[in-house]
Amino acid sequence: MSEFDIEHLKYLFEPRSVAIIGASRNPKAWGHVILKNIINYGFEGKVYPVNPKADNLLGLKCYPDIRNVPDDVDVAIIAVPAKIVPRVMKACVEKGVKVAVVITAGFSEIGPEGRELEKEVVRIAKKGNIRIVGPNCMGLFVAKSKFDAAFTTIAPKPGNIAFISQSGAFAGTMMYWATMRDIGFSASISVGNQADLELSDYLMYLADDDTTKVTIAYIEGVKDGRKFMRALEYYTSKKPLVVMKLGRTSSGAKAASSHTAAMTGRDELYDVVFKKYGVIRVYEFDDMFNIARAFANLPLPKGDRVGVVSAGGGWCVEASDALESLGLKLPPLPEHVIRKMDEILPPFWNRRNPMDLVATIDPEPFKTATELLMKEDHFDILMLLGYGNFGRISNLPFIIPKEDAVAKEIADLVKKYKKPLVAVNVFGKEFSNVRVFEENGVPVYLSIEKAAKVVKALADYAHYLKSVQEGESSK
Repeated sequence: MSEFDIEHLKYLFEPRSVAIIGASRNPKAWGHVILKNIINYGFEGKVYPVNPKADNLLGLKCYPDIRNVPDDVDVAIIAVPAKIVPRVMKACVEKGVKVAVVITAGFSEIGPEGRELEKEVVRIAKKGNIRIVGPNCMGLFVAKSKFDAAFTTIAPKPGNIAFISQSGAFAGTMMYWATMRDIGFSASISVGNQADLELSDYLMYLADDDTTKVTIAYIEGVKDGRKFMRALEYYTSKKPLVVMKLGRTSSGAKAASSHTAAMTGRDELYDVVFKKYGVIRVYEFDDMFNIARAFANLPLPKGDRVGVVSAGGGWCVEASDALESLGLKLPPLPEHVIRKMDEILPPFWNRRNPMDLVATIDPEPFKTATELLMKEDHFDILMLLGYGNFGRISNLPFIIPKEDAVAKEIADLVKKYKKPLVAVNVFGKEFSNVRVFEENGVPVYLSIEKAAKVVKALADYAHYLKSVQEGESSK
C-alpha cells in the first residue's frame, strides 16, 4: 500500500455497498442506530445487516455472516464485542471488504491487553488489504454519498465543512452544534484510535474533495509526525485547516492517552508545525465553527488591512483594540471617502477608521460606507458592527423591511468586489437582518472579539497561501 491510500479512501467516502456487522433489534445498540441512520438518510447503495439471530431488520434481509452476503461489500461497519472482532475481520478478508469501520471500544485505549488485540486486528486486515477506521470510534457521515454511518441520532445537513475528530463524544457534540446553528457538513469522521487510517490520510482525501472547502479537526495527538507534516503541507496548500489540539498539559496528555491511545508529544512542537504549514489553531469550541463558517462562505482577503463600519462609537473603540491586539492593520480613510460621507452624515461623525455612523437610523449610509471601503485597494477585509438594530430596539418597526432589504444589498457587495465581510450583532438570530446576512453568505457573530479572531484567521491563511504560491512560482 502507498503511504496515502486514496483508492481505499474513495471506497470509504463513496461506497457502493455497506454491511453492518452487529446489526441489532435493540434500538439502543450501536448496530441498530447506525443501520437506521444509513436507511433514513437515504443511502443509495446496497445495505446488508449481518446478525446470525435475525432474519430481517428494519425491512432488510439479514445475513448470518458477511460471507453469506451475495454481492461485493465496500465498507463493513463492525459493532460487535471486542474479543470477537478478530474473527469478524477474518470473515471480512474472505469476503473482500475494502474498508472496515470498527465502532467497538476495548482496544489500545484500555492498556496492554487491548493493545495486543488491536495489533491482531490490524495484522489480519493488512493481510487482506483492508483499511481500518478506528477502532473505538463513532463512525462517519458523508453528505455527497448520503451515507450516515455514525452512532448519533443527529445528522447535519449537507454543506462544505468537513470535520475530523479523535473524540466520539466531541464529534457527537459538534453534530448537535452544527444542527442548532444550521451549519452543513460535507463529511464528519470519528477516527478513534487510528490503528490504521490516521488523520493524515483523511486530510489527503479531503484536500481534493470538491464538496469540502474547509476542514475543522479535534485532535489529541498523532502517531506519525512526518506523515502528518506531509499531509499538512499538501492539504493547506489547497484549503484552510482549523485545529483544536488538546492534551496541552501533562494531565491532559494522560487523559488523551487513556481516551484514544493518542501519542500527544510536546505541545510547543505542534505550535511550530501548525505555524509552518498555515494551520489555524483554536482553543475554544465555538471558534472552530466561527472560523469555518467564514472560510466556507467568504472569499479570501489579499492582506490584513481592515475597514470597520460601526453603528456606534463604543464599538469602534472595542474593534480597534481587538483588531490591533491581533496584529491587524486599520488604515486611515482616504480623503474622497471622508468627503462622500460628509454629504450624508452629521458634521460630528468621526472621519476615521473605524467609521462611526453616529447611530443613524437610515440603513443606506451603512451600504454607502461599506461599498466605499470595498472599492479601496488598501482595505482587504470589512467588518460591520451593530447594523440593523434600530427598527427593533427603538420600537420603529417600519424601518425593519428597509434594514432587511439593505442587508441583502450589503451582502451582495461581497460577491461584487470579492472581498470578505463579517458582521457583528450582539442580539443574535432573532433579528431578521441577521438571517438575511447569513442566508446570503455573510457570517454574523455575537461579539467583536470573536469576529476579530475570524478576521485574523482569514488574513493569516491568505498570507500563508500567498507565500506557498510565490514559492512555487519561483521554482
